[in-house]
Amino acid sequence: MTKWKPNARRSRGSRRWMRAGLAVAFMLGMGCSTNRDPSEFFVPNDVGTLVVDALLQVGRPMPSVTVSRALSPAIAYSPRAAAELHATVRVRELARNITVGYLESAPPGTYVAAVPVQVLPATTYELEVVTAAGETVRSRTTTPTNLSVDRWVLLDQQGQTERHDLETFASAGDSVYHAAPNQLVYADGLLEARFGRPDVEAFQLGLFSIDPGSDFVIRPELFSESDLAKIDRQTSSPPVECRDGTLRIPWFAVFFQGRYKVKLLALDHNAFDFLRSVPQDNGGIAFGGSSGSGFDRPIFHVEGGIGLFGSVSADSVGIFILPRP
Repeated sequence: MTKWKPNARRSRGSRRWMRAGLAVAFMLGMGCSTNRDPSEFFVPNDVGTLVVDALLQVGRPMPSVTVSRALSPAIAYSPRAAAELHATVRVRELARNITVGYLESAPPGTYVAAVPVQVLPATTYELEVVTAAGETVRSRTTTPTNLSVDRWVLLDQQGQTERHDLETFASAGDSVYHAAPNQLVYADGLLEARFGRPDVEAFQLGLFSIDPGSDFVIRPELFSESDLAKIDRQTSSPPVECRDGTLRIPWFAVFFQGRYKVKLLALDHNAFDFLRSVPQDNGGIAFGGSSGSGFDRPIFHVEGGIGLFGSVSADSVGIFILPRP
């Protein structure tokens, strides 16, 4: 069973669920986003280097691909200035030799699939980007097998006795947030995911408060009003192994009342290496250990550039957080 200890350090690369939602969902969604500053991929020697950013999610359409240049940290970041325009972008499914072409879209530097193609499990894809000047970037990912949480279970305070199973999106659709078993009183009991473990190196958990105006369910001690305003409604864990196919959702990562989407991702090798090697800062509130410690620079499985071309499979549940009586 996997747990975390609280940590007020947050990985820049996973700052918005890897922003995968998730470019994918981060992704979640809990994943890789067109909003991410390429300077976060970093180091001064990388200035001018091509940056690719895309995360495939099994069962979803091919995601957008962001192509940009790493800018000097000495200048203010501008997405338009960083964007790489007029590139030729392709993603090829190697087993069937199927190629998906990409078209330029908005914002600048964003490329979208010309035709809707669903991402398959346990499949190898290759990204190729050729700039207008003839520079080439390539990367490969092999998608995880499907991830399906068999049970979302509420346990007692000691984690020994099962109280009840939660409804899921499969059983209740979007009304899952209002289903009686999914109405959870803050810090009353322990929520655990139980699943058949795909053969991956690690997982990531994302929590998304989806009611923007909802009040705090807890206010951290010694936080000023400005500190409270900076608490993100989306937070994510570092990579975790979940060797026994169970994972408990930590209450200390929950700050708001109302609806939450809880999303579990199985990470491919590229996403795992990137997440475990991104540097840490002290901004925001997150949970988990210092997964970036000991690395001089992020691990990029990209030829001819830097960034992330990775993949995940995912499952999720919706809950509603109630304040303590």
